[in-house]
Amino acid sequence: MTFLMQMRDSSAVSDERLPVPFKTPLPQLVRRTLASSAYLLLSWPIHLALFCINVTLLSISLSVVLAPVALPPAIAVAAAGAALERRLIEKFVGMPAPAARPLSRRTGETLPAYAVRAAGSPQVWLDVAWSMIAWIVSTITWIISLSWWAAALAGITWPIYGWALHNRGDNQDLAELIGLHSYPLALVFNVVLGLFFLATLPAVNIGLARVQGLFATSMLCRIQQEEQIKELTQTRDAGRAAESAQLSRLERDIHDGPQQRLVRLKMDLARMERQLGDDSHAVMGLRAAIASTQETLDELRALSKGIAPPVLADRGLVAAVREAAGRSMIPVSVEADLGEVAALPPHIEQAAYFVVTEALTNVAKHSNATQGLVSLQVSGGDLLVSVTDDGQGGAHPSKGQGILGLQNRVRSVGGTLTIESPVGGPTTIMGAFPLI
Repeated sequence: MTFLMQMRDSSAVSDERLPVPFKTPLPQLVRRTLASSAYLLLSWPIHLALFCINVTLLSISLSVVLAPVALPPAIAVAAAGAALERRLIEKFVGMPAPAARPLSRRTGETLPAYAVRAAGSPQVWLDVAWSMIAWIVSTITWIISLSWWAAALAGITWPIYGWALHNRGDNQDLAELIGLHSYPLALVFNVVLGLFFLATLPAVNIGLARVQGLFATSMLCRIQQEEQIKELTQTRDAGRAAESAQLSRLERDIHDGPQQRLVRLKMDLARMERQLGDDSHAVMGLRAAIASTQETLDELRALSKGIAPPVLADRGLVAAVREAAGRSMIPVSVEADLGEVAALPPHIEQAAYFVVTEALTNVAKHSNATQGLVSLQVSGGDLLVSVTDDGQGGAHPSKGQGILGLQNRVRSVGGTLTIESPVGGPTTIMGAFPLI
């Protein structure tokens, strides 16, 4: 079952947006057909020879005495055959077939230790297994491909040789077997049959080559694909952690740097205003500067809290959401039940906090609501964050209102965002964030 699922997943990845054979330009279609046919016709004798060699070596290796002598050559033959198969698939079929990572001998590693480590590699035994069963698949595809070529060529060239075979003694061709004893009828029948096989030859051979290539890559490239997925997952997690740390550092830098200097500037301007007195002509300009400084300070504080407020890093998501609800222009209650979850991943906390603050901002600006509710729950390995209001409803991503930005932010951490907002309300925005 696992092997079939790997084949299905590999097919889904490699067949995505593939060109349909009959929609391909004719010269390219001819090249692909010839390349696929070459792969099918070449692979069977290679696979058969590989099987004959390895079945002999593996049979010998069943002996405890001869196993150290026969098993290494069997592994080497399988690895060489697998490497050749990958090159054939990439060259003739045009499918990605990443090469296996070589198991290099480590510094100071003894030869027996290296042999044991190599023998413990899953890819080694997948190569060996493939060398034992590949000929079965290639035999089937080889027979079908060769038969299709033979039928196509025999049919369209029948006018050249058919006269010598039709109605000659006890010889009966296909046309005579189905009752077409007249030479003109037999001629038309065989040519039409040959044209049918010729017309379907590209689809059959390209399809067979891809099926055989998918079978091979599902075994020969399985470990490489798993390693790539693991590396991408680790890279994604590292990127998320770095982003979370950078956002927290940015908030603290804003708080400790420009925000403090603006506070100091406001205080200096206020002191100058008191020194000048109300009769000075410059006092109006100072008051305007003080007001502008206060507005800039308020905007900077709001920006820093929207990035990653200190309470989020110090006390967690629930405390940060309660603080954001307390700043809302309408009464907002908070319900939180995180169960036994001790701590949430930082990138999940920041994304969930972003959803809550942006949703509350939209409620204040667009909904005409009188009250709201924020719910935080952990269910089935997901963090569920919902913001509900009793406003006028009608929220939709096509209307803007920051909803598209919410969807992108939730999607960036692997979550989903759903919106229920019928006209007349109420509106519920729910984000589901995977914790696993």
